[in-house]
Amino acid sequence: MTDGAPWPWKAIPQTMLQFTSLVERAVDQPKKIQDIADKIAQRIASLLDISQNNGGHNTELDNYVESFLADVQRIIVRLRIVERVRPLKAFPLTDYIDNIIATEAEKMQDSYQELQARFIVHTAYTAQTIACAVAAIQGTAVQTLAVVVDTRTEVKAVAVTVDATQVMVTEIHAAIAGPSTKPLSHIPARLKLPARPIYFNGRDARLNEIVALICMLVATRIAIMGPGGIGKTSLALAVLYDSRVIEVVGDHRFFISVEGMIDIDAASTHLANQLGLDATSEPLSNAIAYLQSLPRALLVVDNLETLWFSKNASARVDTEQFLSRLAEVSSLTLLITSRGAVPPDGVQWSNPQSTELAQLSLDAARDTFVQIATLPVEFTEQAVLDTLLIELDCVPLAVTLLAKLAVLKNSPSDLLRRWKKSRTGLLHTRGEHRLSSVDVSITVSLDLLKGISHGLEAMQLLAVCAHLPDGLRRPVFKQLDENFGNIDAAKDMLVEFALVTVGADGELKMLSPIRYFVLENHKMTDTHFVSLQHIYFDIAASAPQEPADDFTLRSTQFAPESGNLTSFLMHLIDSEGPSKKLFDAVEAVSEYAYFTMPSPTLREALLLRLTTQTAWRAECLQGLGRTRLSRDEYSHATDNLQAARILFAKLGNRYQEAECRSILGDCLRMQDLFDAAEPELHAARDIFIELGYESDAAQCTRELGDICCLRGEYDQAIDHLTSARDTFKRHGERLHAAQCTQSIGKIQFDQGNLSAAETDIQSALPEFEALGEQFGATQCTRLLSDIRQCQGDYDSAETLLTAALEAFT
Repeated sequence: MTDGAPWPWKAIPQTMLQFTSLVERAVDQPKKIQDIADKIAQRIASLLDISQNNGGHNTELDNYVESFLADVQRIIVRLRIVERVRPLKAFPLTDYIDNIIATEAEKMQDSYQELQARFIVHTAYTAQTIACAVAAIQGTAVQTLAVVVDTRTEVKAVAVTVDATQVMVTEIHAAIAGPSTKPLSHIPARLKLPARPIYFNGRDARLNEIVALICMLVATRIAIMGPGGIGKTSLALAVLYDSRVIEVVGDHRFFISVEGMIDIDAASTHLANQLGLDATSEPLSNAIAYLQSLPRALLVVDNLETLWFSKNASARVDTEQFLSRLAEVSSLTLLITSRGAVPPDGVQWSNPQSTELAQLSLDAARDTFVQIATLPVEFTEQAVLDTLLIELDCVPLAVTLLAKLAVLKNSPSDLLRRWKKSRTGLLHTRGEHRLSSVDVSITVSLDLLKGISHGLEAMQLLAVCAHLPDGLRRPVFKQLDENFGNIDAAKDMLVEFALVTVGADGELKMLSPIRYFVLENHKMTDTHFVSLQHIYFDIAASAPQEPADDFTLRSTQFAPESGNLTSFLMHLIDSEGPSKKLFDAVEAVSEYAYFTMPSPTLREALLLRLTTQTAWRAECLQGLGRTRLSRDEYSHATDNLQAARILFAKLGNRYQEAECRSILGDCLRMQDLFDAAEPELHAARDIFIELGYESDAAQCTRELGDICCLRGEYDQAIDHLTSARDTFKRHGERLHAAQCTQSIGKIQFDQGNLSAAETDIQSALPEFEALGEQFGATQCTRLLSDIRQCQGDYDSAETLLTAALEAFT
């Protein structure tokens, strides 16, 4: 490697051989010493690369190498002394080696100051390659050779780590003194980066954005913000290991985590230590001086929230000053990760519009789960897995922890069942660290929140938000104002800590794992609970109950709160005893859902709690029957309606008994159970007539007519439908009357009575049009087209059919 090389390069192999041979004789740990020799060899190889890349001979570099070899020779001399005196038991080997360390460290510090001065002079007056040695401390001498290669504006550098005198002596010290001596050696700090993330999906766009900033700008200041478990550290590590970043920054990539540190002094000391610098009274200044000596560097400060949200009142100011001083290093790319939504002040961030990290997309979350759980590319439960991931809001930490459970042969179906039962308690692996438990991760954020101004009220507001899965919306937020000292400040705290996000309509929303954890562990105050009850009972009372002219408008106003209302009512059902207000709210919301998206959920839950309230239980069963009938769940609907009918009969409520019989008859008819349907409809009609409810009785008569029609008993069907139509007309119920007329016309057409059919259909058509019932009118037009076609009037049939088609489309 040094053939034909000038002095002192040709002396390197001989010096290395002397060193290795001596150490192997002096110590009975050949493998460890070989490792030391290998590291030294690697660093010397790097020195040779620098020399070659710099165009060959360079006086300044030669002088440095000669000094380095002289240091090694001094170590060799001292080791020979140690070798000779080793048999003397009383010889104080440890103290002797300690003195060597101290002496060599002092010499290296002097060397650093001299070479640093030469570096400044040469930078100012020449573009020749110069060498700069940066002596580092705390047991490690680190020298960085900076090479100026551009006379205009660029300064490029190649950093070479050389464990020079102090580290070598420390290694030997540990080996000679034996296992009882505390090991002092360590790999240079810049090589001790955390491992790169194994699973990294769905973040390519954000990664490319950050890398582009680093490659484009020298002084880049990047903040990655977001809630716990969202993947901030993984993204930062992906940046550290990105090949494009390495090409720009080289080996000068540093990572420090300030998790658990109590103040900036501790963080500054940790930073200096990670940079391999000697302990001083000004660790931050020392670290900044070192970073300033590098042509380009990247520093990641992870978990900054520990300091940024510290209970110490001055912590924020100190943190801002800490970051501000680092940001003044013109060649440094500073990247921070922190819980929260807004990065600290005092720094002009390069990505101000994209600091906050969101949850993964469903595709990325699925890919992560499948990779960790080692599922086949095609597996049968993808739909179940997607449901589970959506339940988790695709939060990376939650997805990762759940996937690790899948490795233990838990299928997605098993995990979904366990999630619904245990919620965030399921999301943990062994250990009580924030990265092994979602609960621990969330607790970290909440503990930080409790220690600051407005933190208590923010926690109380968070407990309110946890009950509202669709977010705390502005109208409800304003109504809660009187129950808080400063609700706006509390909201700002929650947003800043990334415990909530602000939606498009200003609503405060929570990620699913955070919401479930807060629901389980942090209860609302009684005052806030009662206030929220009143607000949502009023909202329930405003739910539109049946289609009317203003149904669409009222539905638009009510719909945004329907999800929150359902969730909160479910909580009340589970935690509170049944009350009249709760029953009325459940009925109001369920009736609204009947006309929009029928759901049995609320009534089913309430029914389990209605053990003694017979009247409420009967109404609940009847409503469930109607809802399930609208969902074509005929068997369940039949059971509910029969149970309701029996209860109403026991209560003596004959009208609602008749209603149940009428709905039950309709349900049985839809199942073609005509023999079972007819008795229910006849009994219901008789009760309605007895009670004087003619319109209700006419509905039963109409249903009987439909059954006769389905059986092919057309004359009886026409009689029933005609009777029902006449009753509807007497009571001014034009729509029902028109529907009966339309049904009669259809029966006439099926029997071939075209003239009678045409008369009935032409009578029904203008009624539908006048009532704005487009569907009924279009059906009549379609039937008239069929009649004209049968009559041979094809032109008229085509015109009518075209009109019907246009109406349907």
